[in-house]
Amino acid sequence: MPKYEPDFVDEAELIDSLRRGGDVEFLYNGKKYSITPYNGSICVCEFYNEASEKIYADPAEAVGYEIEGKRIGDILQDMKVLFRSL
Repeated sequence: MPKYEPDFVDEAELIDSLRRGGDVEFLYNGKKYSITPYNGSICVCEFYNEASEKIYADPAEAVGYEIEGKRIGDILQDMKVLFRSL
């Protein structure tokens, strides 16, 4: 079984992980977020902030979720991955 580094190299690696059903938890500017499979879709949200929850049909759309005006795909190098499966 391959060993995965905690951080993502690029947006394509994150999208690939999400396409395979991966879960991700990360910190960005002191707040914790999750990207989680949900009924055939993908749920992205800030922990304990139901109003921040958005559901996406496709992983490529999910990386477009905005945090402080920036797409997840654009902040990969600035976030700290706490957990990731796949």
